[in-house]
Amino acid sequence: MVHVAVLANINGNLPALAKALERIEELKEEGYEIEKYYILGNIIGLFPYPKEVLDTLDDLIRNNTVKVIRGEFDQIIAASDPHAEGPDYIDRLEVPMHIKAALKYTWEALGHEGREFIRDLPIYLVDRIGKNDIFGVYGSPLNPFEGQVLLDQPTSYYEAIMRPVKDYEILFVASPKYPVNAMTRYGRVVCPGSIGYPPGREHKATFALVDVDTLHTKFIEVDYDKKLVEERIKKEGLPEELIRILYHGKI
Repeated sequence: MVHVAVLANINGNLPALAKALERIEELKEEGYEIEKYYILGNIIGLFPYPKEVLDTLDDLIRNNTVKVIRGEFDQIIAASDPHAEGPDYIDRLEVPMHIKAALKYTWEALGHEGREFIRDLPIYLVDRIGKNDIFGVYGSPLNPFEGQVLLDQPTSYYEAIMRPVKDYEILFVASPKYPVNAMTRYGRVVCPGSIGYPPGREHKATFALVDVDTLHTKFIEVDYDKKLVEERIKKEGLPEELIRILYHGKI
């Protein structure tokens, strides 16, 4: 059976991404045929490996194995003036100071080439797997960056989310950050969970494997070394609030 791997919310967390990709390679060795990866955004934003994450994804893109779209933090970087000499525009955002510090660090670390990489990413994912048409977005179909799809809602709620893209068999979203697999009369709504952003305590890097024919979805969890991220945050002089997020979740 052929599968696709669906990942989201990397947030500049290279150790988490590396472990997830390592697990995907192990699954291939175990007999899973994984033909491509989808990454639903927020590839950068909070944690201090933005350039390394882009380099990793660029290698996969060059091999035609991954499709990447923009998330909320990616869009903030993409929206910057290409000719700007610094990230001062981030000061005008209505976000907490530690998020501003992380985004400024990310802007600087990416450099011009990295920021252009982000600007070139599409907002929506449209593709075909098996005989199924798929639609992907970070937030929600009607609000791609700030939209929120909630957890543990009745079927009618997910039908309303799916209705604008009801011509597709499956909708991938990243905004819940926890795994979601909801079947509606229009199609299936799936959130793969979160690779690098911890939505709560005891977070593991989580992604989805989707059968391209049946759309059966399973979620895979992988441990990663948060201490590496903590040490990098301290080394780069970033706010300690990011360490709290790393271990306890919630911005």
